[in-house]
Amino acid sequence: MALARRRGAVTMLLPPLLLVLVSCWLCGTAAAARPAPSSSDSAAGFVRSWCAGTEYPALCDATLSPYASAVGASPARLSWAALTVTLGGARAATRAMKAMAAAGHLAPVGAEAARDCVSMLRDAEDLLEQAADAMARLGKKERGGGGGGQQAASSSSSSRDVRFQVDSVQTWASAALTNDDMCVEGFKGEAAGGGGVREAVRGHVVGVAHLTANALGIVSAMAKQMS
Repeated sequence: MALARRRGAVTMLLPPLLLVLVSCWLCGTAAAARPAPSSSDSAAGFVRSWCAGTEYPALCDATLSPYASAVGASPARLSWAALTVTLGGARAATRAMKAMAAAGHLAPVGAEAARDCVSMLRDAEDLLEQAADAMARLGKKERGGGGGGQQAASSSSSSRDVRFQVDSVQTWASAALTNDDMCVEGFKGEAAGGGGVREAVRGHVVGVAHLTANALGIVSAMAKQMS
């Protein structure tokens, strides 16, 4: 009788025990089936995290997310991408303002302001091209670094050189942003054509000013990270 009761007790324990074992097996299977985050996801997250600190984060994410795979997790390559996008915007704005100046529809003061604006935007292009080239070189150094290269990159002279280049890029991007703002300022007075002309100029230039501000913010954040 006692043996029968023990067998019955074991029989009653088996179903719950079996359920636990099956549950654990299912949990392990689900965990194994869950995909690990891809490198593209982490690169996109890197871009978003840096864009969050810029003046126009939605614009930053929209314009730089296509570069996520090329950027990886490199602030230098992200800065290069931001400056490259901004350079493209500056070139488009220069073409638009050049066409406006050549159209012959502006008052004399407005035509002069448009010519000044074209000159300022061309200067901004040169500054942004210098900045983008400098960041491209830094990004290539990062990609090429390894073993002894990493040790060389960590040397004090190399660190000073990198910091000097980043500071120079900050200066160039800041000057380009000043040029964008001065272009719009030139159309403030009514003699330059009034509100309609000013809004048309803003439509061409403000977008590139926002891109420049974002690029400057990313470069400044990189410089702060290095200090």
